[in-house]
Amino acid sequence: MNINECIAKPDSPIRSYWEYMAFQHVDICIVGAGIIGLSTALECRKRFPNASITILEKAPHGHGATTRNAGLACFGSATELLHDIDVFGSDHALNIANERFLGLTSLLKRCAPDAIKYEPLGGAELIRERELQYLHRIDEVNAFAENITGDPQTYRIVSAQEQQGLGFSQAVQAVIVNTYEGQLHSGYLHATLESLARAEDIRIEHGSDVLHVNDIDEHGTLLVSSQHGEYTLHAQTIILCTNAMMSKLAPELDIKPGRGQVIVTSPIPDLPFQGAFHIDEGFYYFRSLGDRVLLGGGRNLDFEGEETFEFGHSGIIMEALETMLHEIILPKKEFCIDYAWSGLMGFTPDKKPRVSSLSNHVYCAFGCNGMGIALASRIAERIASLLEDS
Repeated sequence: MNINECIAKPDSPIRSYWEYMAFQHVDICIVGAGIIGLSTALECRKRFPNASITILEKAPHGHGATTRNAGLACFGSATELLHDIDVFGSDHALNIANERFLGLTSLLKRCAPDAIKYEPLGGAELIRERELQYLHRIDEVNAFAENITGDPQTYRIVSAQEQQGLGFSQAVQAVIVNTYEGQLHSGYLHATLESLARAEDIRIEHGSDVLHVNDIDEHGTLLVSSQHGEYTLHAQTIILCTNAMMSKLAPELDIKPGRGQVIVTSPIPDLPFQGAFHIDEGFYYFRSLGDRVLLGGGRNLDFEGEETFEFGHSGIIMEALETMLHEIILPKKEFCIDYAWSGLMGFTPDKKPRVSSLSNHVYCAFGCNGMGIALASRIAERIASLLEDS
């Protein structure tokens, strides 16, 4: 073979002999360095201590939803759980909520609460006139939630005096509190998981965009695009953990993208509440962020328009978020919007994770449905167990 023939080989200009020998073949390759991808790598290291593990990530860090979410450590507002019971049935709804609760428990075992700025301030839900019917079902949702928390009074309707002290508008007719929820710092969560992964000899290759995954008899292959060009990587096991982008690599899965939009206010003196809150079956969510307020959601105003792979903002939703701040959450308070961003999530029609084998060497580990913080650790445990059994 002459030098021109060698240069024509696809991998020749991209990887040196040293790189090819050291990095081109791995035991486990995980696509996506977000919450699920990093958690999956750590769980695989626990189960397979001698395996070579590499994570491929397109962005400088977990980007789609991992560092662009609201940082809520929650497992379901009362009205969301009741909605799921009505739509999916009690057993199905219980499985969804219990997996979230178990996932949060696992997350707080893996990551030191101080490291991820976890605050056990509880969760709550604002009830307006349109949701008043749910108040009559508080005993029902408590009986349901007792199977998860062990507490027959997981959800509590606050007193009129306590509600008044929270400073919401008169449109809020009741507040339901759940003390088993909290909030955290999504940036520090990602940094902590990444640090834990590196400490466990897990290689993370940023700037690596996986274009295609193929399965052959001996192993799986990935076509990867980097700043230097395209190359292939071979792995005995490939695990797809790409959240909203999953359908691009595995179109056979019933996963659709969904954009979430978030805004953060300027500092508000004497902010009257602390903790995490939901409105409208969880489609809107807000939390204290020091003396600021973070608010996100509104995807239900335009499901079709928000089913996108593109970051960005919708005027309809941004206007709705600001209106909710002024008219419901912070009436008579002066503030401006200091931060605004969007994140990309993935959704399944039944709200259940997709943790399964797609072929001999390719697996998927997905199931956020807007609850990535709660579900990531649990999904990681499930996919690692599936590999052990295969």
